[in-house]
Amino acid sequence: MLNDRQRHQRLMKMKQYSITICIIFGCFLLTFCQHPSSGHHRSDYVLPEVKPAQYVQYKKQAVDLQDSDIVRKIHALDCYFEDKVRNHAFNGAVLISYKGTPIFERYYGYKDYSTKEKLTPFSSFQIASTSKTFTSGAILQLVQQNLLSLDDTLQKFFPTFPYKQITVRMLLNHRSGLPSYLEFAELYWKNKKKFMSNQDVLDLMLKYKPKILNQPNTHFRYNNTNYVLLALIVEQVSGMPFCDFMHQSIFVPLGMMDTWVYDPLSVRPSATKGYKGSRWVEDAIVYTDGVTGDKGIYSTVRDLYKWDQALYAGKLIRPDLLGQAFTPQSFEKAGNKNYGLGWRVNDQADGTRLIYHNGWWHSYNSVFNRRITDKTSVIILSSHYSSSVYKIQPVWDILYGDGVVAHSEFE
Repeated sequence: MLNDRQRHQRLMKMKQYSITICIIFGCFLLTFCQHPSSGHHRSDYVLPEVKPAQYVQYKKQAVDLQDSDIVRKIHALDCYFEDKVRNHAFNGAVLISYKGTPIFERYYGYKDYSTKEKLTPFSSFQIASTSKTFTSGAILQLVQQNLLSLDDTLQKFFPTFPYKQITVRMLLNHRSGLPSYLEFAELYWKNKKKFMSNQDVLDLMLKYKPKILNQPNTHFRYNNTNYVLLALIVEQVSGMPFCDFMHQSIFVPLGMMDTWVYDPLSVRPSATKGYKGSRWVEDAIVYTDGVTGDKGIYSTVRDLYKWDQALYAGKLIRPDLLGQAFTPQSFEKAGNKNYGLGWRVNDQADGTRLIYHNGWWHSYNSVFNRRITDKTSVIILSSHYSSSVYKIQPVWDILYGDGVVAHSEFE
């Protein structure tokens, strides 16, 4: 039996232990973004209450990995990617989920070619424009909390913004008509040795007012400027840096521990290196690498699969908002290829729909394809540039039979 003094000592130790755990976890969150935090959290911003365990519910209808047809598919996929390695210098990671069950996960090549360090499941790749799916997700979370509307004009967030009648929705679906920052920055950003920020992009637009590409909401023009501004809107509405918001609202709740927003001044040990050419020349970092929202997220195939499953679960973002994101909204021409809110859309002849977003930046290629009708996903991350990475029609043919699924081969 414990006396009163012993009980008191044990109680004090338990309190100290609890406090220590809280401090460690708090530091863990703060160290995700390796820069000083310049904003204050809004009192009306509520972190989503999400647990990673909620995203495994769709695995209940598991595919039998011992089934002869599944074994045949796995063998065919293995041969396909091994052939790519031999003939196209494919260097990357692959995860394929068939009808909600991962059936294929492989890592080919090097994290660092100079040291011959091999890729592992924890090696992070620049996912380039696939980052736009996360920026869109952040905006939809804020819409979900009634902190902004898709029909808000940009003057609500940037009062002196010189381009009128542009809404948040038009940024998301690339119908804003705004000029491309990758073009006007080349003219107006004088110090090419200094990394630009998203705020720098906005400041250049305010100062120089580069010419629009077209009037708002008249044409679809895929444009990275849109997502740079969306990241700034996330910062202004949430009251925290974009990096912090992404970690606290998406990456950490989903258990995406190897996913982070790139900071060129503080590169993480898990980052892969991007290469080009047959001589494996390391691709250079440039001044626009400091800009995020349109690109800049590093991730792994396993973490992207968690994002994929979270979207199916509908816990992070309401199904009705996801429905809008997955609905064609580019309207530029008739056809089965379209763009929603941060996602490309490819409608199939049988009425099914592919929701996807590929990416390219420097020597990185990313493929994130989702057949949402039966929860099949094809995730490919590459750090040695090859346009063949996007040519995944053979993968769909292996999974479903020749021509059953028709895929678009572009970033």
